[in-house]
Amino acid sequence: MLVQIQNIKKNYGGVPLFDSLDLQIDAGEKIGLIGLNGSGKSTLLNVITGLETVDSGTVSRKKNSHIGYLRQLPEATIENVKDYLLATFTTLLAIQKQLTQLEQQMADPECNLEQTLVRYGQKQEEFLQAGGYEMENRLSMIANGLTISHLLPKNLSDLSGGELTIVALARILMQENDLVLLDEPTNHLDTQRIAWLESYLAHEKIAYLIVSHDRLFLDNVVHRIIELEDGHALAYKGNYSEYKKQKEEQLEKLKKDFAEQEKEVKKIKLAIRRFRQWGHEGDNEKFFKKAKQLEKRLEKIQTITKPKEEVSKIGKSFKETARSGKEVLQFEKVSKSYEGHHLFREADFSLFWQERIAVIGENGAGKSTLLKLALGMEPVDEGQIRRGTNLKIGYLAQVINYQKPKQTILQNFSEACSLMEQESRQILAKYSFYKEDVTKQIRFLSGGEKIRLELAKLMYSETNFLVLDEPTNHLDIETREEIEEILQLFKGTLMVVSHDRFFLQKMADTFLIVEHQKVRKKSSDFLSI
Repeated sequence: MLVQIQNIKKNYGGVPLFDSLDLQIDAGEKIGLIGLNGSGKSTLLNVITGLETVDSGTVSRKKNSHIGYLRQLPEATIENVKDYLLATFTTLLAIQKQLTQLEQQMADPECNLEQTLVRYGQKQEEFLQAGGYEMENRLSMIANGLTISHLLPKNLSDLSGGELTIVALARILMQENDLVLLDEPTNHLDTQRIAWLESYLAHEKIAYLIVSHDRLFLDNVVHRIIELEDGHALAYKGNYSEYKKQKEEQLEKLKKDFAEQEKEVKKIKLAIRRFRQWGHEGDNEKFFKKAKQLEKRLEKIQTITKPKEEVSKIGKSFKETARSGKEVLQFEKVSKSYEGHHLFREADFSLFWQERIAVIGENGAGKSTLLKLALGMEPVDEGQIRRGTNLKIGYLAQVINYQKPKQTILQNFSEACSLMEQESRQILAKYSFYKEDVTKQIRFLSGGEKIRLELAKLMYSETNFLVLDEPTNHLDIETREEIEEILQLFKGTLMVVSHDRFFLQKMADTFLIVEHQKVRKKSSDFLSI
């Protein structure tokens, strides 16, 4: 046992977050931690590490165990990236420094060479026994796997935000921990890096507790799922797909048990009423005794909590509109570059009515630019783009900005969809904007709230060509799955950029691969690309 949490309770502002929550993490376990946004995932990680306290209950950690936590980015200092990655190996670095000093002494003609060589040999053995040479090999393996070898000579201050995140992940993996807590480790990782990380974690013998919205990542790495729901930690054996199956079976059984109990309770209550009625009519104490017996039986029944109704789907369907022409888009020898850097040259492909196409490629390959070219939001350098007839385009940008940031959600939606207040409120409720929520100014919306609002507007506009740039960013798994169900109802043409491989498996039947300054169209399973 590495960590044992027993019967903990924690409140925020009087609102319960955890209620009698239990959790145990054993050595070598690979656990996925899931739950709705706000269910307390990050708080639980903080509780495990001791960064936050609980109101009651106990949190026990194995004595002398080491817990690593990918929590925040390193400061952008002039510290060298390699030095930052190796900084946790204090003992080894101290021995390495002593070896360097001894090497310098041996170069001195006045040095007692024999004595210094003996000392040097002792330190070399000490360095070897402490895993010194493995340290360099480990650094090389992790740096190559996460494709950051080219960053090692740089200073932290020279890195972008995404690069800092990957370097922070590399440092956690470098450390010798018994348990590692990872909060969204695949953020800022491209497909190649994610594949390496999956393989690395799957073969590591230390324990991992991973918060992730990447369902395929969870499928490939974890062997147990912990779901935070209503203040409790519910455990499921297996990966994410196995969890989903168990959850559905559990829900079906609960519905069946609840219905049977409701039927039984109704039958008993009816019998009680009848016995009491017969007792009054015949003035017979025997019937009253039978009624009392049934009442006691009713009191002893352990009431099954009514299963939660499935979260209402974000919307029933897209607003029907006329179809476009057969050929939606045609790229003819299109080239595009930025500041002398070529994104792609002579891209040639066509997109047809009701095709569902995903644009994939490494970070910076030009995926978002390709969408903007398709929509006419940016000019091509060379070539031509033809757009089909009767196109009604709906676009969800990766970065959502508003021209009237002081508008409320209700005002913004009503204006965009030309609807009256009451109808707008009813529609927004399907997107989890309830009552006073709709009076919130859009400048204060989180990333997830912005996406929900924009999807609501797209759902109620006449769209036959839907273009989405990272539509599942900032969303918890449950909301992602709701969006997937909605998009599967869309009858038009879909063009999407996403790093969510699980999402793409469901949504796309064709792929545009942007790599090596080329764009290739391919019908294939996403994972085989």
